[in-house]
Amino acid sequence: MFKKICTLLIRVLVSIFSLAIMFFMVKGEFFEGIAHLKNTNLLLLLLAVLINFLSLVIVTFRLKTIMSIQKLKIGFARLYYLWSISFFFNLFLPSAVGGDIAKAYYIAKDTGKKIASATAVLLDRFFGLLATVSIGFTAYLLGRGHIADPRIGEAIFLITGIAIIGTLFIMSRRFSKPAKLLLLKFAPQKLKEVITRLFEALDVYRSHKSYFLTLFLTSLLAQAAFILMVYVLAQSIHIHLPITIFFLFMPLITMISMLPSIGGLGVREAATVYLFKDYVTLDQAVALSLIFDFFVYGIGFACGILYAIRGGASIDEIERIENISVKADS
Repeated sequence: MFKKICTLLIRVLVSIFSLAIMFFMVKGEFFEGIAHLKNTNLLLLLLAVLINFLSLVIVTFRLKTIMSIQKLKIGFARLYYLWSISFFFNLFLPSAVGGDIAKAYYIAKDTGKKIASATAVLLDRFFGLLATVSIGFTAYLLGRGHIADPRIGEAIFLITGIAIIGTLFIMSRRFSKPAKLLLLKFAPQKLKEVITRLFEALDVYRSHKSYFLTLFLTSLLAQAAFILMVYVLAQSIHIHLPITIFFLFMPLITMISMLPSIGGLGVREAATVYLFKDYVTLDQAVALSLIFDFFVYGIGFACGILYAIRGGASIDEIERIENISVKADS
């Protein structure tokens, strides 16, 4: 209970602090940003919704491909559904990857294979992040001459370096073996078997490296679809910027939004306003952050309604998922 309270408190404080930063940046333009939403083009908004759910077909295919390596058998429609309700779980679970934890929980429940399910979802997340970083890094190299703030480049290079280390860990036994030995040396006794089984599961994937290019290309396509969706959202509120700007900034915003917070609240808005304020007016930057918020929460709650209609879960089951998420955050 104490750990849950501490986790919640940290998330709340991060969100409040980030919102305070955003309000300081906009300097009274917040309500002008809200007013900017009055002329939203509803057809373009619906197009963004359509792109979002079409992109789920791509990421569902990626996860199903990963699961096939471990011989985890779940139907495509079921996986698409789990991807959809992960938007709902992302809103309230006390972890930056709450939706992933929910997916892993239900895949394990369907297949009876906990470690294999967790590893599949972990690898799915890895390829998604790798594509995000790759697009952001490439966009920065191509457009760095138009970026005045050197800290943006520093952040991109730092994140790219972390991604390279993660890639070496996943792809190479030479790099993962020392990590395994180090973890086994310092981990509590009750976790050593889990760590051993996790690395054994990763070994299975390394013996199927021929899949990795397909997974990476699929992830690039999914990330491009996400960026296109945000670009359409911006167009719907009459923000007309080159799509290359979105290819540069959305990967950064995605990474920043993974910080522990209340469903990304605060950190996402602050990052959006900070990155876009040099390219649009402050009220437009606020409007972009707000419509992105409304979109995220609207999709999340809609998927939550779908989850409830299809039976949802008992309170005890949701608490079990939440407890797993708390452990992931600690």
